[in-house]
Amino acid sequence: MVTSTTPSAAIGDAEASGLQQPQQQQQQQQQQQPEDHQDGRAPTTRGPTPLLTRLRFLLRIYSMKLAVSLFLRLTRLVAIITRRSNTLPTYTKRYAIRSQLSNRIFIPRSHVAGTTHPLLIMIHGGGFVLCEPSFDDFFNRAMADQHGFIVVSVNYRKSPSHAFPVPVHDCAEITRAVLADADLPVDLASSGPASVTLGGFSAGGNLALAVAQLPGIKERVGSIVPVYPVVDFTGKYKGPYRPTPDGKEDRLKDMGPLFSWAYIPAGQDLADPLLSPICVQTREALPQRIFFVGAQYDYLCHEAEIMARKLAYGGIEAPKDKMGDLGDEWEKDGIKWRTVKGVVHGWTHVPEKGEKEVLRQNELKRLYRDIAEWSKEE
Repeated sequence: MVTSTTPSAAIGDAEASGLQQPQQQQQQQQQQQPEDHQDGRAPTTRGPTPLLTRLRFLLRIYSMKLAVSLFLRLTRLVAIITRRSNTLPTYTKRYAIRSQLSNRIFIPRSHVAGTTHPLLIMIHGGGFVLCEPSFDDFFNRAMADQHGFIVVSVNYRKSPSHAFPVPVHDCAEITRAVLADADLPVDLASSGPASVTLGGFSAGGNLALAVAQLPGIKERVGSIVPVYPVVDFTGKYKGPYRPTPDGKEDRLKDMGPLFSWAYIPAGQDLADPLLSPICVQTREALPQRIFFVGAQYDYLCHEAEIMARKLAYGGIEAPKDKMGDLGDEWEKDGIKWRTVKGVVHGWTHVPEKGEKEVLRQNELKRLYRDIAEWSKEE
């Protein structure tokens, strides 16, 4: 579907990410292109990163890992002590194919023995580096109790210890195991793909779009819901960073290059559709129904909407200055797009204060409802 997978700017040593770079850096890198790229094309692979940069990135990454791990453990401890178990999973399960990874399963509290439910398989975010399935408990429990899904939150090994494509294949193997799990009250035999939705937040949205391309999954998944996903590591479709009206920087401006370096091995083809799903060559490479959700003040919003338009319009890329023509929400031939106004990357997981939190909660409820209704459509 994509007419070109060549990035618009070279990926340099100090910017090992595919993220949009300052104009001066781009000009310097274009002047330094190797001889076999004198036609003006930039390389589609990630180059090596200087040793000192690697050490600096590793220090920051493992510091963040430690902080996030302590935060999640404290959160679980507080929930146990205060008996606030309203968002906890029904049980956890390890599948033999990836026995080191624990997955969280949510059964609706209203479930009656002998009945079945649609299946929602979710993949958590965290830049391929951070977090764990419990990070999405609030969403997964709401989708189970309020909207009647069996929700399985799958786990995967994290970068940089386990870089691409390890997380993709972890999620794929566990997804196949879930689809074969006879203990789940899901009637896949009679309802087929229409009863299975695959989704994820941020990096999890990327992984959902990757996993859905693979054999044994693509033909069994009816729809995908990527929420503010990263879909392009080539740099070709990156939009500008988007500060909020009150001057706050785009959350990914600082962390994006760090996460990308950790996830993408040197020499990796950045146009591999399992890494950059926007590079899929045909509409048939993915399930036919996809509900993309973007955040207004998130630079990933631009690339995700371009991917949605490419899928919806058969590979025809709308000019960048026309990106707003369809409005903040549209749907065509199974592809649905929504821009959530006034929010930043990660808005679903980060509480606000006062009136802003009331608005956030209202938007969350609307998102839950619309994902549920859209996923259940035949």
